[in-house]
Amino acid sequence: MSSQPNQSLIDGIRCLQYLVSSDRAIGCRELARLMGINTTRVNRLLMTMAAIGLTTQDEQRRYLPGPGIHALAAQAIRGSALFSRALPLLERHAPTDIVVAMGVLWEDQVIYIYHSTPGSQVSQALAGFRMLPAWQSVIGMSLLAAEADADLQARLSAEQWEHLQPHLAQQRQSGHVVWRHDDGEISMATPLGSHNAALAFAGMWDIPDSQANDRLGELQALCARLANT
Repeated sequence: MSSQPNQSLIDGIRCLQYLVSSDRAIGCRELARLMGINTTRVNRLLMTMAAIGLTTQDEQRRYLPGPGIHALAAQAIRGSALFSRALPLLERHAPTDIVVAMGVLWEDQVIYIYHSTPGSQVSQALAGFRMLPAWQSVIGMSLLAAEADADLQARLSAEQWEHLQPHLAQQRQSGHVVWRHDDGEISMATPLGSHNAALAFAGMWDIPDSQANDRLGELQALCARLANT
């Protein structure tokens, strides 16, 4: 028996992840371009998944997640120890006057599995947030710091690397990232131990250093709770 990874299975899972993350109907050609593989192969994968209800097509024959995705989503949530254990803690202990987000890395993108805003309901927070390139996200910055510089430079443009590098250095040295945006916003993140996820606070505008330090302490305390789940 071959010990090599099954590329068809890998491509199928990637295809489904890109489709679900697109937030809209998407055609085979665009999806193939995003994935960097052949259009014919993507079409075959989507048709195969349609046969078991994971994808469906609209009137323009673009693809959307099918009804089977609901069962898969429920099973994935049930199987995620981080999600099921972190949610009650976030409900009880996360601040409600700022943005609180929890996310994971996937193909140099941050997928948000929790994203609350001031005044939002838990159901809105669980709906997540759009996928973001990791180098544009404080969560992504915090998690990318675990990778080697050479690997990151091979995947990023010179501009992206220049933007990312000081935040990587801060994460490696201090165990967290505090990003002071040009528009006055402050966001901060720290990894969640062995979960390959990170927690972030954001939406803090023009606050003094003393208040930023207090928020960082609050973030670290909440992370300590979640890391023990």
